Amino acid sequence: MDFGSLGGMGGAIGSFLASPDGQDAAKKFLASPQGTDMLKSFAATPEGQKALMSVVPVILDGINLPPGVKDMILAALPR
Repeated sequence: MDFGSLGGMGGAIGSFLASPDGQDAAKKFLASPQGTDMLKSFAATPEGQKALMSVVPVILDGINLPPGVKDMILAALPR
């Protein structure tokens, strides 16, 4: 197997996921039972928890929340 060719796949996958079609495919997968199970398994690992905690503030910034709600949510999360 030519492992050198696998390195180029990351860029192609990243480009696809950055496209509207790729984003739609990712949303559909994550909404499926298999995607939900994968996300739950990932979130249960220390690496997954760290990754998810790093994006929560960005997600909360993108939601129109009443004043103080973002701070309340962030304060309730484990550190």
